Amino acid sequence: MARGIQGGVERTLTIVGSASLLVLMAVVSVDVVARNLFNSPLLWGTEVLEVVLGLMVFALYPVLVLRQGHIVVDLVPVPRMVRAAQRVLAGAVGAALFAIIAWACGRQALRSAGYGDASAILGIPTAWVFWGVAVLSAVSALIFLVQAAGPLRSAGRESHVGESAAVLHGS
Repeated sequence: MARGIQGGVERTLTIVGSASLLVLMAVVSVDVVARNLFNSPLLWGTEVLEVVLGLMVFALYPVLVLRQGHIVVDLVPVPRMVRAAQRVLAGAVGAALFAIIAWACGRQALRSAGYGDASAILGIPTAWVFWGVAVLSAVSALIFLVQAAGPLRSAGRESHVGESAAVLHGS
């Protein structure tokens, strides 16, 4: 059941991120053509690009975390036992950083909603943008936490298997 939910969330976020990239490319293309051929740029283009770019980045980051698609550089070879600790530490740091982003954006969304802030040309409420970033950052933080716990769970299972084997062999 959890795999089905994870697959659905991953698929949905991938579609949202891909659609955002398509909108980004379309708006930039229309803006460049309108600017160069007709000397009439899209006045609202920059606002839309800012929102869509933020949506794309924060919608695709949970997918990147789920697929463990981060750029990894192994500068120093480490023993296998240390690699599990590295994964736990990396997951904990990622979770902490995205939790901070979620908290800061949530706080800013509350402020923005209180002031009634909106974008200058289209009047897009900035609180909506901040809430979107906060929620997607929280999703990334949760995925990082689950992945950080993965090596701990597998280490716990291995120790239980070892204890069971010792009992069976009469050690």
